[in-house]
Amino acid sequence: MFNAILKSLITILYENAYTNIIVNQTIKHNHFTDYEKRLYTKIVYGVVEKKMLLDFYLQPLLKGKRVKPFVRNALRVGVYAMDYLKLPVYYVVNEVVGCIKKQDYKASTFVNAILRKYQSQKKPDLSSLTKLKRYSIMYSLPFALTALLYKQYQEQIISFFDEGEEPYNTYRINTLKAKLDDITSFLDQAQINYMVEEDIILQTKTSLIQSPLFQDGLIVAQDKSSMMVPLLLCPSKKEVILDACSAPGSKTMQMASMIENDGKIIAMDIYPHKLKLIEENAKKLGVTCVTTKLADAKNVHFDKKFDKILIDAPCSGLGVIRHKPDLKYQMTLDKIEDIKQTQWAILENISQYLKPNGILVYSTCTINKEENEEMIRFFLEKHTNFIKEEEKKVLPSNKEDGFYICRLRGC
Repeated sequence: MFNAILKSLITILYENAYTNIIVNQTIKHNHFTDYEKRLYTKIVYGVVEKKMLLDFYLQPLLKGKRVKPFVRNALRVGVYAMDYLKLPVYYVVNEVVGCIKKQDYKASTFVNAILRKYQSQKKPDLSSLTKLKRYSIMYSLPFALTALLYKQYQEQIISFFDEGEEPYNTYRINTLKAKLDDITSFLDQAQINYMVEEDIILQTKTSLIQSPLFQDGLIVAQDKSSMMVPLLLCPSKKEVILDACSAPGSKTMQMASMIENDGKIIAMDIYPHKLKLIEENAKKLGVTCVTTKLADAKNVHFDKKFDKILIDAPCSGLGVIRHKPDLKYQMTLDKIEDIKQTQWAILENISQYLKPNGILVYSTCTINKEENEEMIRFFLEKHTNFIKEEEKKVLPSNKEDGFYICRLRGC
């Protein structure tokens, strides 16, 4: 299992892969016990989430040394497992060193020495750092992003990263294929603890990705905040709706469920493989009212207008890093500037295809105000034929992701 952990971390931290995808694929292709599945997932997510803090703790022991990526990951795993999971030192060191020994015997002796030395020494002190630098290291958030969020939220950013309880797994009950009683009956028989809100939001501490409920399309992995987006758009039967940035399609499928397949939804995206995924999910979930369209929302042309439009815009993702911690290390201020240009181009182009008195919902899964409130303010200043009807902002917590949702009406 530790071999799988180290291999996964190389792919995530050095090849920019997505943590959730790598974890799900690895569990699927390995014969882990339930305990191993939980431990593997906990360590991989934990190391990615705390990478900068782990490196800070290791820095005095590695000063001036060139450390290969697979060796650095082994050290990170060792420190995380000992400090945060309180696993026995001898067990952690033996497992990690055993994995490294297969690749590089000399490196294995180095890892053994560093981990044992780490246990005998006092941790470096964060208190001597400036506030922003300390927050950056504490929450393993690159300094530029820490400064950006601190400027907007001040001390409130502490709550965004407060560990508290372990985050919940959240699912939407697919009412096209299942009733609430079907779901709760299965969970009760499997002795899985759960909570249900508003008859469609299911939350558990246990992952259900490998369960028949998920595999058969009775539930969909979707965050509670994400479910708020279609609810604010409020699609109705018989309407023609455009989902301008549809992939991965969870909101598209939710809208289809809300109108009971009685209407037409155009699910648009720029990537063919993502549209194929939407089509596969539609089949799995019993969705028949969705048509996919390969196009770029920044410059696509339509000969008709739509009753309702959803722009779930590409964004920096700073509201979802509890579930996707790898995003922290891939996002930069330059990338955010590029993303803002894309958001503006999509709003400018797509808004012209809304029918008079129609509804347009703009949403992101970031908490960066430049991509949210300020973007809408600039848009409304230029487009006086739109009015803001409702605006919702959800800040990250262990129960839901950070999201911004704004409902506009065309005049």
